[in-house]
Amino acid sequence: MQIQATEIIRKKLDGLRLGILITEKVKVAPSGDLFEEELKKLQNELEDKFATRRPAENEVVHHVRRMYRRIGWEPTQYRPSSEALVRRLLKGKGLYRINNLVDFGNLTSARFHLPMGLYDSDKIVGTVYMDVGQPGEVYQGISKDRIHAEGKLILRDEQGIFGNPTADSRRTSITEQTRNAMAVFFCPAETDEVYITKALQFLEEYYQTFGARVKCRYFIIGL
Repeated sequence: MQIQATEIIRKKLDGLRLGILITEKVKVAPSGDLFEEELKKLQNELEDKFATRRPAENEVVHHVRRMYRRIGWEPTQYRPSSEALVRRLLKGKGLYRINNLVDFGNLTSARFHLPMGLYDSDKIVGTVYMDVGQPGEVYQGISKDRIHAEGKLILRDEQGIFGNPTADSRRTSITEQTRNAMAVFFCPAETDEVYITKALQFLEEYYQTFGARVKCRYFIIGL
């Protein structure tokens, strides 16, 4: 699978990087007790970390917000998925339970404050482009029928848009039939490569620990 940046991405988000984790032969199932234990651990860590400051004051959260604004996308109105997860946990609302791939992906995204998309890679067609949505473009979300993509950072393939750092598409969503998946961390240029690698390794460990015996490989793409 090839991933390329369009001209507008190279112009407005020079230095943008994607942390990619490819998983093969996965078994999609409920998360189980391990997820509950890890969720409680993360909740406690976030409550300590943000006891005296707001999430927006965190360096990584700040840079992700700046990445949105450089495109012209207001992050306080359409929050990066990672920040939305952090805020939800700090309010004591917990996280939704979907399946092992999605749930442990959410834990990792919230822990490292990097927005992440998760896709069934067998449903992605041809070359993937990092792009900005054009006027009138929409796609079908997982929980919303129509997501307006105009002016937003998006991923598209030969069949159209399949996600952005806030909302994935139904077309490439993870289901019980998924066997191969791709997780994408959207990383601002200011994000240290060691930090991105740590997030990828953390997610890989989660995926290999819950018992699905997945094969993983990860890498970082500079756009």
